[in-house]
Amino acid sequence: PHPSVRLAFLPAMLARAMLRISSSPVGVSAPVGRGVFRGPTSSSPSVGTRSNDAPKQKLTSFSTQVFGARRRCLHTSLYAMISADTAPTEVTPQPKHVSLVQGASRGIGFEMVRQLLEMPDAGLPGRPNAANGHVVATCRDPAGSLALTELLKKHPTRLSVVKLDVEKTETIAAAAEFVKKKLGRVDVLCQTAAVLHVKSGSFSMAPETSIARLDEHAMMKAYRVNAMGPTLVAKHFADLLTNGTKLSLAGSEEGSGDGETKNTGKHAIVANLSARVSSLGDNKLGGWHSYRASKSALNQLTVNCAIEFARKKFPVTFILLHPGTVDTALSEPFKKNVPPENLFSAERAASQLLKIIGEKTQEHTGTFVDWADTEVRW
Repeated sequence: PHPSVRLAFLPAMLARAMLRISSSPVGVSAPVGRGVFRGPTSSSPSVGTRSNDAPKQKLTSFSTQVFGARRRCLHTSLYAMISADTAPTEVTPQPKHVSLVQGASRGIGFEMVRQLLEMPDAGLPGRPNAANGHVVATCRDPAGSLALTELLKKHPTRLSVVKLDVEKTETIAAAAEFVKKKLGRVDVLCQTAAVLHVKSGSFSMAPETSIARLDEHAMMKAYRVNAMGPTLVAKHFADLLTNGTKLSLAGSEEGSGDGETKNTGKHAIVANLSARVSSLGDNKLGGWHSYRASKSALNQLTVNCAIEFARKKFPVTFILLHPGTVDTALSEPFKKNVPPENLFSAERAASQLLKIIGEKTQEHTGTFVDWADTEVRW
């Protein structure tokens, strides 16, 4: 019968079941959980008890077992009917494009998320499906990001906010599993999280102006956040990225006008935010040991990934981006020395970087460019 017809019978069926339970023989207990029958209680006669009432006891035990079986069947049937009728009648279609921003609670990362959701072309020229695609914003403390919370209210069906801390591998793995189950692909992965200075409780770190100021804990934190973290994200999201390439290429064939088809899809892309201070060739001032070294390590690891993923059946593009000096918390202590025309807003920086990401193809994998799409020396 139609689901609505089946549901119409539920009250009557439940009433009949309750009536039977109330008139059941002594020793029948109510089910525990779903379809679990306890059987006779300790106060009821046992099967096989030697007494003058043995035939009656056997009959009672038999009827109890039969009644229990019928009741289990009824309970299971009702549960199955309710589950089937309350389940969605339609499967939500998988998105044709998924963009993920790692480090999205503020600054450039947050602006990337906002523009991916609100710009007509999602700010990604050359990737038309991104305009109606899904966006995943990750950060260490989703509940503590009021900006992301407000954005989620505006775009509840197109935005997912997920916990991911690059210093905690288990959160990276959990985030990847969430995206795998819900979305099944990643087409664009932007990694913006970085650390330059910290002052929290007993721990602090700042750019070193001398080797005498080096601190082993600060150096390890810089490497973990700036180099190891993004690389571990690439590791755990590898299958989602290659699947993004596979689905994009498979779903974008179109006629060329001469009877042949051509593929207009793009490979999935990972854009890691580096910095010009990571450049060995551009280093004329020295200092900033931990930050420089961690970003140089990120460059090396990203190029390694570019080489490895280019060999896969469904390749993934890896690029490095220098955003310039941006008016964010990361550059706050140093922006007073930057000319106003060279200090970008987070909105402008995100727009410039998204445009570059949208235009890059697999032939650009392993490259390092700045906000103006100019090559940066290694």
